[in-house]
Amino acid sequence: MTFLNFLLLGGTAAAAIPVLLHFFNRSRPRVVPWGAMHLLDAAFQAHTRRLKFEQLLLLLVRCLIPVLLALCMARPVLTGMRALLGGAKTSLVILLDDSYSMSAGAGAASNFAQAKEAAAKLIEQAGSGSDVAVILMGGTPRQLLEAPTLDTVRVTKALAQLEANFGAANFPESLELAANVAAQMQHGLKEFVVLSDFQKNSFSDGEAAARGRALQTLKRLPVPPRVTFLHVGTESRDNVAVESLDLPKLALGVNQPLQVRATLRNFGERAWPDLRVYFRADGRERGAQQIALAPGEQRQVLFTHTFDAAGFHTLEVNADADALKADNSLAAVVTVWEKLPALLVNGDPSPEPLKGETDYLDIALSPAMKAATGGSDLILTRVIAPGDLTPDALSKSRVVVIANVRQLADSQVAALASFVASGGGLLVFPGNRINTDWYHRTLRAAGLLPLPFTALAGGLEDGKPRAKIVVQPFTHPAMELFNDARNGNLADAEMKLWFQLGTRQEQADPGLAILAQLSTADPFLVEKKNGEGRVIQCAVPCDADWGNLPVRPVFVPLMQRLVIYLASQAQPPRNVEVGKPLAAFVSRAHVGRKAHVTAPDGERHEVDITGRGALGYVEFTKTSRPGTYSLAAPDGGPTPFVVSTARAESDLRQLTEPERKALAESLQATLLGSVADYQQMDKDRRFGREVWKPLLWAVLALCFSELLLVQWFTSRKGGKP
Repeated sequence: MTFLNFLLLGGTAAAAIPVLLHFFNRSRPRVVPWGAMHLLDAAFQAHTRRLKFEQLLLLLVRCLIPVLLALCMARPVLTGMRALLGGAKTSLVILLDDSYSMSAGAGAASNFAQAKEAAAKLIEQAGSGSDVAVILMGGTPRQLLEAPTLDTVRVTKALAQLEANFGAANFPESLELAANVAAQMQHGLKEFVVLSDFQKNSFSDGEAAARGRALQTLKRLPVPPRVTFLHVGTESRDNVAVESLDLPKLALGVNQPLQVRATLRNFGERAWPDLRVYFRADGRERGAQQIALAPGEQRQVLFTHTFDAAGFHTLEVNADADALKADNSLAAVVTVWEKLPALLVNGDPSPEPLKGETDYLDIALSPAMKAATGGSDLILTRVIAPGDLTPDALSKSRVVVIANVRQLADSQVAALASFVASGGGLLVFPGNRINTDWYHRTLRAAGLLPLPFTALAGGLEDGKPRAKIVVQPFTHPAMELFNDARNGNLADAEMKLWFQLGTRQEQADPGLAILAQLSTADPFLVEKKNGEGRVIQCAVPCDADWGNLPVRPVFVPLMQRLVIYLASQAQPPRNVEVGKPLAAFVSRAHVGRKAHVTAPDGERHEVDITGRGALGYVEFTKTSRPGTYSLAAPDGGPTPFVVSTARAESDLRQLTEPERKALAESLQATLLGSVADYQQMDKDRRFGREVWKPLLWAVLALCFSELLLVQWFTSRKGGKP
């Protein structure tokens, strides 16, 4: 125990005053001889003992009153925990929420500005000798500085320069990172303080399991940290966001109409009766609409545009709404193709029209060119014999179709496997000439056949069972078009003969995707990924020998969708959220060299090109700001990428007070409402707890007790004590 006013402890000497008064006021009786005294001696001794006890009790109470009053004025502080606290020095880890929702508010009044101010106060209070680390929770969790530090001034300066992130808060990963950082810090006791607006989306029940795992990580530390939740800022509900852009999932050709469907949501309580929404393509305004958006309402707007040049193009939908600007617009990069070269390997050619194996397919993929209508086809086909399948032919194609090819040479299989692994697409059709053993033994072993061709089903003779394609809600990008019967009815086609593909166990492979099934429950189209490319396998040939699919109207859109889908999967996505990496494939000849990435602020970054299969691979991870990034590989033009804010952050609703309490209890944390509350709690932890208030109540209680005792003793003997 220590005393804040040590000199006032001298007041305890006042305890001597009642003792001195007791001795000065002691009665001095006269001795008078009396013969019958021996008869009262026993009663007198009992009365004397009682009287002495009463006097001593009153003396004790009267001595305690000035002693306790002096202690109260000296302000004693209990410091029994000081040794455990390591001489009041701790390791402080601040988990600072710098997510996009923290930008709500204006300037110095924003939630993030308040959080930074609170963090600075906590760091200042940490005191000399305490080490500090700040974990930023927005986007990918990271440290403010490279390592924990004793230099609190440096941390405070870094905080002052910090701006809010544009990603979502990732609390479980931040807690894991904080545990790893705390293990490197000096002092045994660790204090974790979470400064956040506690947005509902960032602390949802869906992350409860992840938070639980993070809590177990904390418990495994030698001394588990004490976790404190500190709510900062106020809840703002005035926010409109462009929530999503619905773009084509497949490749787009020059002069093909592009429909952009934008979804807008009003997350606030304010109505927008005349909200202006603008559409821009390549930075130029191409359209505008005016809509009414009620509180909590979601609406869609549709814009149509065509591009007259191939290449990468940027689209943007912008709403002229509230002050939280970053989610008022949403941009995307689309790729427009001049042509998609497809190589058709014909395993059964014929000089007669429509008798060759790929004749129907060739017309379906390039109908304008074959009909000489003067129109333009996106897919450019080239038909070759199996012997002409060479690495050079593959290098000029994006999709390869092998149709009723008996078998290929080992060198051709190796070249085809490299083509697919590098991002190419392969479409496999069977027929009456294929060597099923070779397909299973060689082609499937090379990852170029999703399932083995097992047995033939049905028959060409009359009376044999027939099969149709099952029309169902399709979820695969290549098949979604046929959810609308106006685009073609797959059930119109009838199969006389078809291959059964694999066993039930093989069909259950999680790496497989069954695009469509026959009415016999046999797979019709099956897909599997191989490296960066994909392979689609069909159960029937692409000619009309085994059924009438090639002569049905649905054959043209079906084949085009399959080929365009395979051609669209070669590159990683070019539209990502903040904090997610940007990635691109380049020629393997560039491995070991540098690519350059230009950020939205104009800063250039060098990125290493590494090997990945048969390709070079570039990955850029510093995507904390939204906007358009540009990647330039050696000897190549720039490739744009768009990084957008996390749309979940647009819903600014926060956890209620009971919800924050429940969250804190689930993580065995303390929930406080202000920095002042934390400072008081921390002061009690570090330096002990003042006990002058209980002492003052004890003084009052003793004074009252002294009065009662005097009255009681006096009433019993009818005199003064």
